[in-house]
Amino acid sequence: MATRSASSTNLAPNLASALCYVPFIGWVAAIVLLLVERNSTVKWHAVQSLLLGLAVLVLITVLGSTLVLAILVPFVWVAGLVIQLFLAVKAYQGATVKLPLLSGWVDKIIKKV
Repeated sequence: MATRSASSTNLAPNLASALCYVPFIGWVAAIVLLLVERNSTVKWHAVQSLLLGLAVLVLITVLGSTLVLAILVPFVWVAGLVIQLFLAVKAYQGATVKLPLLSGWVDKIIKKV
């Protein structure tokens, strides 16, 4: 079990990080943990989770606005769901998976928060 050092919540850092990626409710946990948590790893996962959700939402909106590409919307939604589940499992195991396009932005945002 992971240690609870520098935590402002009663959650282990791996559990708090995994909660950020839980589909459908993870964005709420990510916002709360970003505001409350002191652990930098949990904050990093919270920001990556929020950016991933935003990226999927923007991609679905753009694809859905075109008649030809609207057929891809379900595939993008399922891919986002699978990525979130994969990241939740990896975060619970204590691993940090950096998504190629988002990790640079996550690092910049974490420096400001």
